[in-house]
Formats: sequence, structure tokens, C-alpha cells
Amino acid sequence: MRISFFGDIHGNEAALKACLDHLRQLQPDAVYCLGDLVGWLPTGDCTLERMRALGLPTVAGNHDLLVCGLFPDHPEQLDRMQATAFNAGRLSSLPGALEYLLNLPLMLEHDDFVVVHHSPFHLPAPRTPPTIACFAYLDETALVGCLKAWATYSKHLIVSGHDHIPGVYELPGGIASPHLSDLRVYRPSGDQPLTIPLAPAARYWVKVGSVGGPYRDGVPAANSALYDSNRGTLTLYRIPYPTGQLRAALAAHRFLRNLPTIRNFINLLPA
Repeated sequence: MRISFFGDIHGNEAALKACLDHLRQLQPDAVYCLGDLVGWLPTGDCTLERMRALGLPTVAGNHDLLVCGLFPDHPEQLDRMQATAFNAGRLSSLPGALEYLLNLPLMLEHDDFVVVHHSPFHLPAPRTPPTIACFAYLDETALVGCLKAWATYSKHLIVSGHDHIPGVYELPGGIASPHLSDLRVYRPSGDQPLTIPLAPAARYWVKVGSVGGPYRDGVPAANSALYDSNRGTLTLYRIPYPTGQLRAALAAHRFLRNLPTIRNFINLLPA
């Protein structure tokens, strides 16, 4: 099977359209969304309606749950809290929007892969609601904390978004007590796709990157991934899209343009 993954749309309509056009060219057998349909950009209502109409299997992201008020954010995340408040107000007038987001699952499982927004090892216990602590970032400390569980995890691939930095972490097979130094990390270079052959005995953690930004690796392109189980390969894609209109709209936005995260995003987008 050929299976595509994308997520972290964050209200970016132009990037979502480019990603969906790219999917139509690829014609995969299945498509999964990694969450964060909304958040950051001010048009999350538009991307949510588009995704809801498509009916793709989708997991909940932290932004999706934050706009619903399911849990509070970290107090130091001032930019994110302000963007969340703006989007929560906008989505509250869209019938069924918050209910749709609240009903998204935290994890979707397949025979040889699992789909989550961040990590299967940080999800709450069954029937326990999530908190913002379930959505940390995959830094070295988090990786070290996951190595033991990951080494014996039943799935060949973990596919997630959240970090906005595309990359593939490979944990070679046959290591009883893995260390951080055992990991191999693959990242795309610039705007070019990257294809990785998958070793049957290894385990892989795929961070797909963001469709809509902010682009924490400095490359303003929509990101997606394609898993080909027959060929045993994984490809990370960079998908260009027109950014001039988005840049102008954000620069003119009287509220969000004042957030440092959005200012950095504006400066990264080509005019």
C-alpha cells in the first residue's frame, strides 16, 4: 500500500490546497491527517470545514484541543495562547466545529504503523483526558525517555507531526538497551524530497513537518510523507505554494501581526 500523511495545517488555506493537489497526483491508497487543523493563522474555520468535508482519518492536535478549551496552555506560551483565543472566537460561530475537534481520536492504529499528533508514549491512560503535557516536543530529553518503550514497540512506524521540523528517526533492530547515539536521523535538504529505504528490523519515528507553518526549519513549503509498504520506502515531500497573498494578509492583520511568532512567519514567506 501507498499511504500519505500530512498535518499541522494551522489555518493555511493556500498550503492545504497545494498539499491536496499533490495528493491527487500521487494517488495514494490511503491518507491520514496528523492534526492541528486550526491554530496560529486566523482562517482555521476555512481549513477545518475543508478537512471535515474530506472525511479523512484524523487525530487531534494540541491546537485543536486548545481552541476547544479542553485544557489550558503552558503559561509561557503567550503567542500561542493569543492565537488560540482568536481562533476559539472565530470557530465558536461555526456550527459543530468544536464538537468535531473534541471528537477526534488521539491515536489511530494500522497493522504496521501508528498515527499520533506527537507521541504514543505521552498519551494519557484510557478514559483519562489529555493535558498540554501530552504535547511536548521531540528533543533529546524526550527521545531518551522514550527509547526503552520504543525499542519494544509493536509498530514498525510511528508517524506524527507537531514539531514542524520534518525528519525520520531510525532505531536499528537488535539493540537490547538503546542509547541516543544509536539513532540515525534523516532530514530533507532544502526544498527537495527525501526517500529513505526502511530496514525490516528497524523502527522508525517519522516527524512529517507542517503543511501550514510556522516553519521551524526555515523552509516555507508544505510538508507531507508517503509510506510505500510494498517497496519498503518512506518519502518526505516539500510542496511549494504561492505565499504572497498570505504574507500580505498576515501583515495587514491588526491582531495577529503583533505576535512575534507570526512576525517571524511573515518575514520567512516570500512576497
